[in-house]
Amino acid sequence: MAFPDLNSSLRTNISFRNQHDEDYHKGFCPLTKFNTNIVDNVVLEYMHNICLGVVKRLLLFWKKGKKPVRFLNDDISNEISSELICLRAFFPKEFSRSPRSLEELEYWKATEFRSFLLYSGPIVLKGRLKKSLYKHFMILHCAIRLLLSNDTCMAYNDVANDLLRQFVEEYSFLYGEEYITYNVHGLIHIAHFVKIHGPLDKFSAFKFENCLQMIKMSLKNARFPLQDVYNRIIEQKNIEIVEPIASYPILKNEIVYNHVFHPDPTDTLYENANGSVYFEVVKYNAVPFFDNPLVSDIVGDFYVDIFNETDSFLINMCDIKNKCLFFNISGVKAVAITLLHDLY
Repeated sequence: MAFPDLNSSLRTNISFRNQHDEDYHKGFCPLTKFNTNIVDNVVLEYMHNICLGVVKRLLLFWKKGKKPVRFLNDDISNEISSELICLRAFFPKEFSRSPRSLEELEYWKATEFRSFLLYSGPIVLKGRLKKSLYKHFMILHCAIRLLLSNDTCMAYNDVANDLLRQFVEEYSFLYGEEYITYNVHGLIHIAHFVKIHGPLDKFSAFKFENCLQMIKMSLKNARFPLQDVYNRIIEQKNIEIVEPIASYPILKNEIVYNHVFHPDPTDTLYENANGSVYFEVVKYNAVPFFDNPLVSDIVGDFYVDIFNETDSFLINMCDIKNKCLFFNISGVKAVAITLLHDLY
């Protein structure tokens, strides 16, 4: 089923409860027993809607789709796969999964589609994917990064909403109106949910999926699984957690920026008498990675001139604003992309 109309009347809490849309309602909804705004509080969340939905569909189109939407031949696919594997060295250990080849696309997990959309995709697709398709992909990249950041999800909410509507409109021309599925159409409502509930990670399923994985691994009793899960959760809650004396961030192939900094190769840490922690760093010049559909420094994407660095100096750990992935892609220029999401 396709959903090409972008301007239909929006469902409201009252219209849903009164079942005004006879074609939609198939019976009584148990959620109406609760005193809540069902339309606003039953959300579209981006792990399923975007990462496992739209991004996965795009990659499958380009790699394995029918001829009208298959745009990556074997040679280009192999180039992209090789570069994805090369980028593994630049992913810090906080990421649960490193990039994999497109040959393993059917086995990719949601976190891998997320990494492709937010970090590796703009790099490996540049110059390899058809220009119109690359620009279209970057519209989604920018919109989702705007809606993930605490700094931009409200201030640029309308911009992100316009970008997502543009993405859906162009989707029908590039791939066919029949491919505007529920997930693709749902993009035009994502910014609305962010206005209500905050950045996308505040209501994504990633942390719940991670919890389910831990529960699954803890199951030992096939006869009484519910009781087994309950006992393991209680045991975990009863474990005494001892706070560490100091909690230092992990720095591995990363930068931190208000401009662009990189840890000195010795990764030197200094602690003064009052307990403040300082990093020895060098500073690079950074310029926007792209200027369309908006200037990339708004979403935290930069080109870095790796041959133009300062002498090392100290910065206070408290002054670190963001962590970034630092991709040295050519030996001349590097790309720095700000980490925005919770690393579930």
